[in-house]
Amino acid sequence: MKMKGFLSVMAAAVMLSLTCASCEKVLDTDTNANDPQNGNDTVVFAKRAEAYLPNYYSDRTIEAWYSVYSENDYKSKVEAVFLFTDSAVAITKSKTYSIEDGREPAREIVALGIYHQLEGDLINGTLRFELSSGFPRNAQIIDGVLTHDSIAYTKQDNANAPAPYQPAAK
Repeated sequence: MKMKGFLSVMAAAVMLSLTCASCEKVLDTDTNANDPQNGNDTVVFAKRAEAYLPNYYSDRTIEAWYSVYSENDYKSKVEAVFLFTDSAVAITKSKTYSIEDGREPAREIVALGIYHQLEGDLINGTLRFELSSGFPRNAQIIDGVLTHDSIAYTKQDNANAPAPYQPAAK
């Protein structure tokens, strides 16, 4: 019964974050040049994407976090997995777009739930995720690289964890 209550609260939090999602206007610029030998133009981003930690996790302690950064199709993207000491897990995505594209930055929660450490540790081990987005499944961690849903996330230093993000009021 506790688990159902926890998942209900997490699902409500996801719905709230999706309806309250608001992105701030980013003013600093950063440039990324594609390979000039291919004749591609320079892509200019308002700001590179950074990992997104929802504000309602501000009172929790991060046990470990992992992320993967990518750039393509006029967007930069960071996907992150946050593991908390109370066994909660949050998987998030943050995107920024090129100035030419013109879209505002976006942040979203991909999945919420709990995790269980089945073997090893958070550098080399196996986790079991019970996520709001589907059936329980395992994730492998080898040399600090967590693989889940065919995505390889690299372990990050907890000192570099992002500050919890509170959307600006409209």
